[in-house]
Amino acid sequence: MDLKFNMFSGGLSMDMFDHLPNLQWLRLSHNKFYGKLPSTLFKCKQLQTLFLEVNNFTGRVSPEIGNLTMLVNLSLGKNNFQGEIPSEIGNLQNLEIFNIENNSFVGPIPYEIFNISTLQSIAITLNKLSGHLPPNIGIFLPNLQELYLGANELSGTVPSSISNSSQLMDLELVQNSFSGLIPKTLGNLRLLKRLNLGQNDLTVGSQELSFLISSLSNCIYLKALILSDNPLNDIMPNFVGNLSNSLRRFSMFNCSIKGSIPSDIGNLSSLTALNLRTNELDGPIPATVGRLHMLEGLFLQSNRLEGPIPSDLCRLESLFELNLAGNELSGHIPICMDNLTSLRHLYLGFNQLTSTVPMSLWSLTYLLEVNLSSNSLSGSLTLMNIGNMKVLTKLDLSRNELSGGIPITINGLKDLVHLSFANNRLEGSIPESFGELVSLEYLDLSSNNLAGEIPKSLEVLQYLKYLNVSFNKLQGEIPSGGPFINFSAASFMSNKALCGASRLQVPPCKEGAPRPKKATTIRALKYVLLAIGLTILVVAFLLAWIRCQKRIVKFPVEEESLLVTTWRRISHQELLQATKGFNSNNLVGEGSFGSVYKGTLLDGMNVAIKVLNLKVEGAFKSFNAECEVLCNIRHRNLIKIISVCSCIDFKALILEYIPNGNLEKWLYSHNHYLSILQRLNIMIDVAWALEYLHYGYSTPIVHCDLKPNNILLDEDMVAHVTDFGMAKLLGDGDSMKRTMTLATIGYMAPEYGLEGIVSTSGDVYSYGIVMMETFTRKKPTDDMFAGEMSLKHWVEDLLPLSEIEVVDANLGGTEGHSAMDCISSIMRLALDCCAESPGQRIDMKSVSITLNKIKLKFLQDVRRSLM
Repeated sequence: MDLKFNMFSGGLSMDMFDHLPNLQWLRLSHNKFYGKLPSTLFKCKQLQTLFLEVNNFTGRVSPEIGNLTMLVNLSLGKNNFQGEIPSEIGNLQNLEIFNIENNSFVGPIPYEIFNISTLQSIAITLNKLSGHLPPNIGIFLPNLQELYLGANELSGTVPSSISNSSQLMDLELVQNSFSGLIPKTLGNLRLLKRLNLGQNDLTVGSQELSFLISSLSNCIYLKALILSDNPLNDIMPNFVGNLSNSLRRFSMFNCSIKGSIPSDIGNLSSLTALNLRTNELDGPIPATVGRLHMLEGLFLQSNRLEGPIPSDLCRLESLFELNLAGNELSGHIPICMDNLTSLRHLYLGFNQLTSTVPMSLWSLTYLLEVNLSSNSLSGSLTLMNIGNMKVLTKLDLSRNELSGGIPITINGLKDLVHLSFANNRLEGSIPESFGELVSLEYLDLSSNNLAGEIPKSLEVLQYLKYLNVSFNKLQGEIPSGGPFINFSAASFMSNKALCGASRLQVPPCKEGAPRPKKATTIRALKYVLLAIGLTILVVAFLLAWIRCQKRIVKFPVEEESLLVTTWRRISHQELLQATKGFNSNNLVGEGSFGSVYKGTLLDGMNVAIKVLNLKVEGAFKSFNAECEVLCNIRHRNLIKIISVCSCIDFKALILEYIPNGNLEKWLYSHNHYLSILQRLNIMIDVAWALEYLHYGYSTPIVHCDLKPNNILLDEDMVAHVTDFGMAKLLGDGDSMKRTMTLATIGYMAPEYGLEGIVSTSGDVYSYGIVMMETFTRKKPTDDMFAGEMSLKHWVEDLLPLSEIEVVDANLGGTEGHSAMDCISSIMRLALDCCAESPGQRIDMKSVSITLNKIKLKFLQDVRRSLM
């Protein structure tokens, strides 16, 4: 009986299993069942597999579970079971998998469990278990491969007999109260892949950390070594680079480690996370760290490291987080920082860095958090292109020597939550554009030389919880609306001439008092400029309307040139020159209705020229459809039209040239690679494009032929949807129409292929298929999908059992559990897009929201795994 991954709820009836004496396999995982387990369940004595994980079952587990002597797999994880673990589980002498993680079990782990010699996996993490481990734990578990006891209240020593479980690959005792020496014999576990002893009270003998590291170098498959948060109190061994070349995660934070970071650490070429924070390390950061090309997280904060930041760090192109805060580093920030294109979190605060912030840093437009506070950095803030930071959420440049004004372009930081420019030498006024920072929660501009008024635009910042503009030269009335209701006098103290409510400990504002002359002049000038701007806008609109009307009248298809955009006129002759006579060397792609050439116009602009094959049936219709759609839409993730060239026997669209080719090339070419994050970003871009087509234009537009071939990637790997030759504009209020035009087999929705019904739901279906293909690297037309089997059904069948069997092999293990969780969520969303009935499919607005949540959780999980 397999009912996994549904929405079933309620309790299990007491007589549910009365008539199932031969039941061997029961899986109710990932539902919403609750209540106690019925006693009749324990009468199913033929039961071999019992999976009940991820539900809301409660109560104690009955000792009668010991009657299920045929049981091989038992998983009760992620429920609300309580009480002690019944010792009768020791009767299950065929048991191979025992999983009760993430419950509320208490008391000791019954010793009887450690006598089941067939056990291969024990997972008891995240409970409230106490007591000691038996000293002979490894002697009777010769087949044990996984032992997960983390996040409990276990104490005592780690038995050295554990090394007798020679098949052990994963040993996790993190977050308990184990004490005493770390066993020297752990190096005998030659198959060990993950060792996590973090957050205990374990020690090593005097100067024996070297011996431990040396013995662990025998574990040639070791991927994770985590000894963090233990009082090791020893010197970092010089030969740490002798550890396994497979090591991906090395964490020894908060261990009172002394000495310098060995240069041999550069030998660990597979490292993705190096965490040595909060120790007593001194000396320079070795340049050899730059050899760790797979490194995603480098955490060296809160030590005594000195010297410059080595420019070799700029070679870490996979680096996701760099934290060097709280050291004694000096010199300048390397100007090559712009090489770190994967960087999302940068922390260099509380050091002795000098010079200016390199302009190259602000070209990393996908940074999420930047903290350069408490250094001696100088230069003008006005010259820093911080307005280009597309997704920045936290920016702290406080306690430096920065000067100049606050750039008005700061309004581009729509996602900014935390901003501090405190304790610098900034001057000028606080820009009105601060009111556009709609996500802002924390704003500190204190201890500068800012003058003028506090902008009333800040009143609209509904999430603002903290504001400090004290110790400046501000004047005028303190705003009273919005978040200002909750701010105290401390936010405004020591300014030149602020006035407002008495609770803010400032003088009351005089009614009718003249504004400062400068402010009055500025406001008057603002109104004059606004009036002039509106006049120009109206005139420009009228001229454009007149020109548009003339063009509509004067556009006979017989003329040799074209119309389209108001800024570009391109003749057939210029296209011939641009493509060297449509030379085959310039051919970049071919489709159903024509060919695409790369061309260079007379002014040096590179363009893509889509030339229609007018001999193909439907080519004229396709050309008209693309013109109709592309001339009316504008979006960052849609291909942009430059112009059109049209005559009796020649029709071409001139489009922006996208240099990185299409998604299909990146998925299936052997010399191209896309990470999980890149694939996720591409699918988010495509979702935004479809959302705009469906909801952002006055008439809903259906693309009708979404597939990887029609998704182009620019130099920043931003996706652009192209090829609108089959697109349909839905009529007033109509949700669907019929058509005889066929889309690409494998991607079209069932109702489109069978009945020719076009709707926005059809695009959603195609999007779901493309999303599956992007993460599985399997085409829907693959030979393996024959008869009743399809890409959708294949994902549907395999996903509940194993994400690793579904995912593209190139991504296997790249980010561990966080990756598999992310892909599982993506595939479920894809299946929601591909529901058989159009009415049951999710819409593109919901897809965009869900994908962004998946991305945010993935980034949080990756960061957590690197810590």
